Amino acid sequence: MSLNGVRVAAVGLVTALAACASGPNVATGSPAPSTSVSAAATSQTAGYRVLLTTSTISSSEVFLYDSASNAPQQLASLGAGPAPEAHFISSQKIAYVDSTNPMTARIMSVDLSTRASTIELAASGNVPAFAYSHDGASLAYLLHGSADGKATLHVRRGGQEKTLTLNAIPGRGVGRDDELRLEFAPDDKYLLMVDTFVGNQGQAPETGQFLVLRAADNTVAFLPPSGVSANATMATWARHSDRLYYRDQVGVRTWDAGTTSVGTLATALHWYDPAASPDDGWLAFTDIDAQFVPRVRLYDLRHNQAIPTVAAARSHPIFVTADTIWYLEEQPCQSECLGGPSQPSGKVLAYSQKTKAESSLPFTDVHNLSQLAVLSR
Repeated sequence: MSLNGVRVAAVGLVTALAACASGPNVATGSPAPSTSVSAAATSQTAGYRVLLTTSTISSSEVFLYDSASNAPQQLASLGAGPAPEAHFISSQKIAYVDSTNPMTARIMSVDLSTRASTIELAASGNVPAFAYSHDGASLAYLLHGSADGKATLHVRRGGQEKTLTLNAIPGRGVGRDDELRLEFAPDDKYLLMVDTFVGNQGQAPETGQFLVLRAADNTVAFLPPSGVSANATMATWARHSDRLYYRDQVGVRTWDAGTTSVGTLATALHWYDPAASPDDGWLAFTDIDAQFVPRVRLYDLRHNQAIPTVAAARSHPIFVTADTIWYLEEQPCQSECLGGPSQPSGKVLAYSQKTKAESSLPFTDVHNLSQLAVLSR
């Protein structure tokens, strides 16, 4: 989950990004003071589009960058507050969370052809994550109450809304183990929800923090088995099948929709930030060594083996093509870090599996990348 980061959806590698007046200087690579960036992109036949969110102390803006025009277009201007999470609903419609009011969150949509904006949702509290189904017909969102911290999962489709009550969350962490994710399966038949690493599941399935729901009736399709899977986390779907990968005390597990058992992909693999490749041949992930230094590795699903990328500290990998991944550069903390001795430097790098080399991308002040915003066509 990205609080202050870039979220990208692309088929091809983005090679240029124009500078925004209130955003980072992408030409020189130097960040603007007190600025955070969050972006999502989707490709088209002749190029790509990027949703670019800039955030300063006093305001946040959502921009649309189109490679065909080579100039960002402002879609929304918000007041002070967290950098809004933004997604494409379709190629012509986007949505973002407006959290400038600390007591109320709104999910706003913008029609890219008319620039008309619509309030899709207004809720009392904080919406830390939301997801639209691939067909755009379903909206799922997490809601944390502003007064009592009560956590609920909401799924809306066809004018009907289902609410699931979750475990109470005493507070949000910012460490690497604090995962927050909503993701529909590739065929939209299932919804994955992971809402923080809080310990054992509750007795009732609907109170758990790791659930897979059937989209047709919002019933629980899968709950990680008790015992070693009780603290299941760090999950992601395959790109073309309803196979779920997740981490527990044993290692990396798999669950295939419609089955009642789990498999073991790799024992003793304590991964973070997993992401599946567009061809489902690879998984990229962050591995933290004995000195608590994060490094990006790849898991070859055809040969069932993990291989390294570069030796330097890296994190948060995402696939933009079957061959190319993006990840974040990590640097030593200048003061105390909750996630270990390093933290993202703000720089984004691209790694090619063909050349085994990395190159810098024109992004700065980026603190998170998420495979959830990668769309392949």
